[in-house]
Amino acid sequence: MPNVLYRNHMGDDLEVVNDARISFAATADAMDWEHIVIPNVCNTVQSDKATTWVPVLSKADQNLIGFLARGCRSGEWNEAILDTILANDEIKAEKLLTWAKRLPPHWTPFGQQTIKLRMKAPTNIRTQAFKHKIGFVENEESRRYIKSTPELFIPDFRSAPEGDIKQGSGGIHPLNGEWQNQYIAHCNQAISTYESMIAGGVAPEQARFILPQGVYVNWVWTGSLYAFAEFYNKRADSHAQGEIQDLAREVATIISALFPVSWAALTE
Repeated sequence: MPNVLYRNHMGDDLEVVNDARISFAATADAMDWEHIVIPNVCNTVQSDKATTWVPVLSKADQNLIGFLARGCRSGEWNEAILDTILANDEIKAEKLLTWAKRLPPHWTPFGQQTIKLRMKAPTNIRTQAFKHKIGFVENEESRRYIKSTPELFIPDFRSAPEGDIKQGSGGIHPLNGEWQNQYIAHCNQAISTYESMIAGGVAPEQARFILPQGVYVNWVWTGSLYAFAEFYNKRADSHAQGEIQDLAREVATIISALFPVSWAALTE
């Protein structure tokens, strides 16, 4: 079962275009509409809402979305890159990077569109996700109120990174199976003790202290298209923890289907 499920959304690529074009008191129409099945729909969504219509944009509107995401016209972007490549000049390359970093993306049309997802992740991965605050709001299940048996995430354990690198990991640890067995035994003991505490009348808000970081947490996450793109760009990066990279890619599977032009412009 996927760890990211669709609940609902507001807006589409055409809305992005028209939210931008209001500056000139103008609007655009779609060239056509494509009917799609939304990936990984939550079981609370009615079956007739598991599909949606996605606008097919004109080339001009596609270019506008690219401009909004980059902060410059495609011609300027391509010319700057080509000029740097042909010059084969390190100083020019550094200037290009500085220029690109300072480009002012016109993010507000992307900020007008919202997506609501049901998320599931181990406790420490949820904590990483919650570091993304701007443009998001979340509601999380609370073990102050529920007494169900927590679900345990079982990872493939990776080797520590080489050298003095303080984060990240290498390939699968040669003793992965052995570490998994110890992990499962240790965590299941903690979960069993938790259930004994609940059965013994300990307050749930305190009994939860004993639960390991590896138990899953569920939450509803609503954010703007721009906020989710920022989350994806940071957490799908190769330097992010592997488990949150997987979560970010699941987010992308859903949102890229709903906003294909905007998502590509913001993340590729």
